[in-house]
Amino acid sequence: MYDLVIKNGFILDGTGNDGYISDLGIKDGKIAQIAKNLDGEKVIDATGLTVTPGFIDSHSHSDGYVFSLPDMIDKVEQGITTAIGGQCGGSIAPVGKHVTPYEIDGVGMSNEVLKTAGSFFDATENYPQGINLAMFIGHRNLRAATMGLDNRNPSPEELEDMKALLREGMEAGALGVTFGLIYPPSCFAETYELVELAKVVAEYDGIIAAHLRNEADEFEAAVEEFLYVMRQSGAKCVLSHHKAAYPQNHGKVKKTLAMVDKANEDGFDAYVDVYPYPASSTTLSARFIPKEYFSGGNEKLAERLGIQENREAIKEHIIKQFGKDNIFDWVLIIDGEYRGKYINEIAEIENKTVYDTVMDLVKDSVNTIRCCYFMMCEDDVQTVVSHPKAMIGTDGVGYGKGKIFHPRAVASFPRVLGRFVREKGCVPLPEMVRKMTSMPADVYGLKTKGLLKEGYDADICIFDADKIIDKADYINCEAKAEGLNYVIVGGAVAAENATYTGIRNGRIIR
Repeated sequence: MYDLVIKNGFILDGTGNDGYISDLGIKDGKIAQIAKNLDGEKVIDATGLTVTPGFIDSHSHSDGYVFSLPDMIDKVEQGITTAIGGQCGGSIAPVGKHVTPYEIDGVGMSNEVLKTAGSFFDATENYPQGINLAMFIGHRNLRAATMGLDNRNPSPEELEDMKALLREGMEAGALGVTFGLIYPPSCFAETYELVELAKVVAEYDGIIAAHLRNEADEFEAAVEEFLYVMRQSGAKCVLSHHKAAYPQNHGKVKKTLAMVDKANEDGFDAYVDVYPYPASSTTLSARFIPKEYFSGGNEKLAERLGIQENREAIKEHIIKQFGKDNIFDWVLIIDGEYRGKYINEIAEIENKTVYDTVMDLVKDSVNTIRCCYFMMCEDDVQTVVSHPKAMIGTDGVGYGKGKIFHPRAVASFPRVLGRFVREKGCVPLPEMVRKMTSMPADVYGLKTKGLLKEGYDADICIFDADKIIDKADYINCEAKAEGLNYVIVGGAVAAENATYTGIRNGRIIR
């Protein structure tokens, strides 16, 4: 008798093939049998429901919350059973020698456990999570750990130190390296540095991924740069949260996806990931402050924003980029006193110009203010979501109760199934399930995940394909999805009716 049997479900096994009705038996956290008329100690009646592999979040920042928010409620309540962390150039480890020791929230371990990727993996061996998590090494971490936050090229010795730290991470169980090329200190790096690190990853048959250097007017050049890094190194690559920012660039994704297609035709291995929303989310400074002001870190940035000469130069930069009549009513603040308000609203309340409002928010928060930018278009999102090499991700960070954040963190996967599959019909359901399960499992080398197959991990979603839909928005961020009946992690029910059960049955994957 099996521990759990899912009865009479419409099984989409993750291959992209058509589905069929059967039972699924689970024993000791594994899929033991797929056949009819199975018996189990516990039974879930899935009549009329779709049964799929658990969703894999191909782009996540969950590694930063393994100690403070280990339940991973934002993930499990939308059907995610595995996430890929360490994205956009930032990972929880390594911190190296340049970071002041601190206590990890809620755990009481010093940052010695974060000194290297290996020490992090070791510390989490017996620390269960709500979902499974695999992790990249962030380029920002390598740079900061080796040479601090300076705006300069590394010395030959510093570059070798970065490569050694990356090798340690790869041998400890990391997936590869990610670059956050709009964030300091990654934004200070020249292309040759990226190539050298990518070559290390290629030694281990690993993966490189990047938040590109530009997603707006120089979007195509930024794609070309990263595909060059892939070609020079031979590493598999993923272009992160693929999108074109601002109206003058809408439609460019067709050209950039053609560049990805060409790379694959040439024998390379290139993918993109995408979240299903027309708004992005990052720090307020990332879109408005030139990179040269970030040298030395956030404290130095805040100091520079207090100097009038710098403020005038930054104002001119903003006007040149966005035009003098732009009131930034498309920039929604999601942190601090003014969360839930747009820049133009805050400027009116404070009786300031929009330029001073932006700079003061960054300065007074010491660059911790985050926001949502409504800068993409729905047609582009659909184009990328539909592309054969596109995987689905949340780009989500952990959250606490009562906070305003981008709804992608809690609703991306139900949104894809409800809006892009059922309502728009842009991708057939079996193929979209593949893009959410076996495709990322294959890209990231998760050998026992992504398929409903005997011997594979019992990470499973059960949902009503006619009803599943996202309900969270940019203000009511905690609204739960509809039509998501069960989420199973390692053979245990982790969520029922999109509500977390309190079971932590996931682990950190090396």
